[in-house]
Amino acid sequence: MEQKKRMEEKSRKTYLAGLQKYQERGIPILIDGKEADPSEWEMIFEVREDGSFYMGDYILEDDPGDNGEGGDSGKNGAGNRTLKEIHFDKVYYR
Repeated sequence: MEQKKRMEEKSRKTYLAGLQKYQERGIPILIDGKEADPSEWEMIFEVREDGSFYMGDYILEDDPGDNGEGGDSGKNGAGNRTLKEIHFDKVYYR
């Protein structure tokens, strides 16, 4: 049980470090529609009594200089896309 708890804590820290790297690259991290400070990020791991929890959504935007023909992602007609924002919104499991 202790080993599992240590692994979960390590996974959380790794995930939060990844979010920090994205934020340092200028990618906003939003929780409930508002840009969140790193001190607030821990809340995305909580499961509340009402059964709600946070789900992440990675918002992409098309590369304005892409004509949809280049790179691997162009094979399916999607063109190149870049990460614009990371959103965490509360959802309910019923």
